[in-house]
Amino acid sequence: MSGEAYRGLADDVRDAVAAGRWDEADADLDTLAEEAALCLVQDRPADLAALAREVARCHTALALCEDRRPEAMHRLGQLRAIAALVAAGRANRPARSETALAQAGTPTAAVLRALADGAKSGPALVEATGLSHDAVARALPELRAAGLVRSWPAGRLVMNERTGAVG
Repeated sequence: MSGEAYRGLADDVRDAVAAGRWDEADADLDTLAEEAALCLVQDRPADLAALAREVARCHTALALCEDRRPEAMHRLGQLRAIAALVAAGRANRPARSETALAQAGTPTAAVLRALADGAKSGPALVEATGLSHDAVARALPELRAAGLVRSWPAGRLVMNERTGAVG
């Protein structure tokens, strides 16, 4: 599968949950979980990264809908479990060096600069950096893996702050 296929599958999960089509949502979630396992077993880090982005995007979209029906909450929990599986698989990958992450002109460097004056939410980072939401969402896990950023939930938002000095 490709990043586009993962995006389509995540969108299908979101649409099925929103419409209450639980069997369809379960089938799509099973496919996401199977694909995550295949990426791990076949050592496909690029596909695992793409899958991580799409699972996180789908989880965020469903969480923001505030659908508290038990069926919807169950599917949200399944997405969280898939995200944990993917994160565990990615945790075994070595982080890029601080120097590489702080290299001028990279999204990770832009996020680090934006966080230099204090903690910011994801939307605030998008505004401060001029990067797309997806670019910020891809940069943050790398910065966390390198120990340069810590993140925590604050209501509907996730706050991010620098934890280390670069350079």
